Amino acid sequence: MRKNIRKLLMIGIVLTVGYMSVTSPFFSQSLLKMANDNKDSFMKWPEPSEFQNPAYPAPDWLRDAVILEVPIRSFNHPDFSNSDQWENKFGNASYLSIIGKLDFLKELGVNVICLYSVYYNTPGTNLYAIRHHEANPDLGTLDDIKTLINKAHQMGFHVISNTNHYGVDQTSPMITEHPDWFIPKEYNLYGQRVFDVSNPEVVKYIIDTHTWWCTEIGLDGWRIDIAHETYRKYIWDPILKSCFARGKQILLSTEGVHLDGHIRGAGWSEFPVSRDMEDPLFSWENPEAEYGSMKSFTNISTEDPYRVKDISSHNSKTPCAYNYNPGECPREGAYQVKGSRFLFGHNLIFAPFVPWMMHGELFNATHLVVPGLLNHRLNGKLLHSYLDWNDIDEQQDVISDFKRIINIRMNHKDIFHNNWHETNLINVPFTSNPYSNVKPYARFIPGEKAIIVVGNNNTVKDVTFRLQISPGKLGFSDEKEFTVTDLWTNSEKTVRVERLSDYPIVVPKDKSPGGGVRVILVTKK
Repeated sequence: MRKNIRKLLMIGIVLTVGYMSVTSPFFSQSLLKMANDNKDSFMKWPEPSEFQNPAYPAPDWLRDAVILEVPIRSFNHPDFSNSDQWENKFGNASYLSIIGKLDFLKELGVNVICLYSVYYNTPGTNLYAIRHHEANPDLGTLDDIKTLINKAHQMGFHVISNTNHYGVDQTSPMITEHPDWFIPKEYNLYGQRVFDVSNPEVVKYIIDTHTWWCTEIGLDGWRIDIAHETYRKYIWDPILKSCFARGKQILLSTEGVHLDGHIRGAGWSEFPVSRDMEDPLFSWENPEAEYGSMKSFTNISTEDPYRVKDISSHNSKTPCAYNYNPGECPREGAYQVKGSRFLFGHNLIFAPFVPWMMHGELFNATHLVVPGLLNHRLNGKLLHSYLDWNDIDEQQDVISDFKRIINIRMNHKDIFHNNWHETNLINVPFTSNPYSNVKPYARFIPGEKAIIVVGNNNTVKDVTFRLQISPGKLGFSDEKEFTVTDLWTNSEKTVRVERLSDYPIVVPKDKSPGGGVRVILVTKK
């Protein structure tokens, strides 16, 4: 029997399906007074100041994070080869089903899983909440979620979840249970009923539930949907503080805008390629934009060192998924990597960003939409995709090369990490035959070691690069000889300093076995 949430909130405890209030000591009437005095509403876009100086920065594990988005009900489906026979046309997978693929994800370098979404939500969206404070009964129980998170933690993963914290689906019983918790229905966000933040109970509910998921259930943070429209410090600062007070420093990932000290939440519909890593925003957007999808790299600081690069996300879309019309729709659909070692290695895993991608990128998966949305206008959106794990058998060359890229990153964490502020990076002058518009770049520890990343985005021809390596620019002094190691082939040789100014390296054509990228380690002999 469901209890009346409002009454129970007044005494600080909720007994509905496992949710217990962890009433925040940082929830204060002064914060609510500020909101009410300003007549705040989720329908008003926040000021840039909302995204400055959060109560606590991101946890240290963000430095080495590789983030993968996972739609729970369709990620590891028990009958992925027979989608026409699914009992639930949106997917029958469960919270626990994810455990079966953790070993595979770990081998491919993933160490952060972003769930869509952990709370009770509508199966057709994976986003819109029925109740934020309950497990989804179609997917399992709260104990199942704890089991998943505990197992993931034991294996070195962190687990975050998407949240549409600002409202609920139009079918949510919370609308009739608490009609005064919502603004009038003619005002909505993407079809969702919107919470009324002038009501203290609403703000308390959002703070308590999102704190509880982290401190009691084990989540490590949140990807905040449409944060550029809905983020409020008076909500999320108390959550950060409450979690920290209970020994947990969580990640906030804010869609559509960069949150200082944390990261922007994935949400690009297309992936912008960087061909010049010294100026990675060149082809992305106006670098003068202070707060937008990507904050300017000129403002990198000790307190704000991270920028995300989402090679794909749940928002990536194409006109149609492959199974909608195999004769006209491309197999890879909205996936962006499509087996490119150049994109996966040069632009994502070796680059000084927080890598973020959708589940199927790891093995050049086929873009398949769940049958419940096969004829829907959003059938080409990756949020609604499922995986055919038989693809692995046909993509072994891709998986092998991606594993090699990941192993290079893992073996050189002192160089390959996500903290831009701690990164020394320069482009390496070069000539190439045939011509390449991709500039090699070096990440280095001055005077100790340098790793040069050379990318080939040509899918037709191998490219010979002649690198003009300057030891002085890498912090070396009077060394006459260096050890140069090709980290792709594990071949090592001694090279005199004068030969570094014209060092040849052949990078095979992209999307071929062993192609797309080469990585050269330079150390003192």
